[in-house]
Amino acid sequence: MDYLKYSHYFSLPTQGNIYSLANLELANGTSKLLVASLKREIFCFEYIDGPNNQLIPTAREVSFTYIPTGAEIISIDAYNKSSNNNEFVVGITIIKNRNDSDALETYLNIYSGWEASDDFNIENIAQNCQNVELNFIPYRLIHTDLIHWENDDVVLKEKVFLLSGSDNLIHVFREGSDHLFREIEAKEYFPELMKTPSPVVWMESLYINDESERLVVTGCECGYLRLVKVCTKTKKIMFNFSTRLDNFISNVKLYRYERAVNMIVISSVLSPIVFNDVLKYGLSNYVSLPRDNSTTILTCCDVSDIDLDGNLEILVGSSAKEIILYKYYDDKWVLEDIKKVSSPIFGLQIIDITGDAVKELVVFSMKGVHIFQQDPDYVQRILNNKIGNLSKEDKEMMKKICDSL
Repeated sequence: MDYLKYSHYFSLPTQGNIYSLANLELANGTSKLLVASLKREIFCFEYIDGPNNQLIPTAREVSFTYIPTGAEIISIDAYNKSSNNNEFVVGITIIKNRNDSDALETYLNIYSGWEASDDFNIENIAQNCQNVELNFIPYRLIHTDLIHWENDDVVLKEKVFLLSGSDNLIHVFREGSDHLFREIEAKEYFPELMKTPSPVVWMESLYINDESERLVVTGCECGYLRLVKVCTKTKKIMFNFSTRLDNFISNVKLYRYERAVNMIVISSVLSPIVFNDVLKYGLSNYVSLPRDNSTTILTCCDVSDIDLDGNLEILVGSSAKEIILYKYYDDKWVLEDIKKVSSPIFGLQIIDITGDAVKELVVFSMKGVHIFQQDPDYVQRILNNKIGNLSKEDKEMMKKICDSL
């Protein structure tokens, strides 16, 4: 991974967890990060324009309201309701002790706001809070689309929050016409969100076939893994596969590969497992990836073409401060490289945070956030090779486009 150069690091006053990193994707295509530590602090990390066209990394604490002293942040998620403006909704789950007993109080705080310009101000959103009391310990918080069909046409698409809990259920929170979020009956809209044998640690959804079908995968504390496909038009389950691994599942990832959908499952001490073409084979066609150290705990993963060669790679983070890179050679996955950071890793995200159309590797560790950027010389060589392989007609078209800019 020599093509990834260390760019920036900012530290956290207290550690976070596997749920406390969220991506804010603005309407103009740029991204910011929200990073939460357990002891109430939430930071916004971004790159801003500086003198001489230089990008300056900045991190500032954001004071979200209704997070009381002594509360701990469990999970955070965010989404943009609009494709043209910055209309963000941020969800934060917290836990705190009651003043008069040892009992715990848990809440889902939902913050929302609208910005007319690209000068996005997270502080405005942080002051507009709806407080939803929970009767379970919150785990993973994500958002997904709730799609409404009329015949063969999508008539409405709205965002909802999904929150897994200690009650072994996944709860759905939907915004009403009064702009207040309320929990709705999951099985009415998401029949795949059935009760599990233990709390769901990680879940992910993916829409396929022009959004007419939805895949949802859930991984549990006890090692139970379930993959369900649902028809979004009829709300009927199309298939339901499950298996049980021997260890705590810490991360699952659905990703498209050519015309198939693959899935990678990260459990605490087992090797990462890749399930191939789950639409065709379910959970029956899989392979275990090699491990360099069997004593470390694997915590997270992401899938991307990180080396810009046109093929997807798998990156896995571990408690041993390692970023493990897997590449696909000769019909098998091989452990290609390992890069070290300064503390155990909680999360990995491959996103464009600098706004230059080249993705960066964001590593969320116990002590802070590391940013790795592509080496500019390496990117230039890749670009030159791609241009060199273009046909004459493609080169002439590219020249016309450049001349028109």
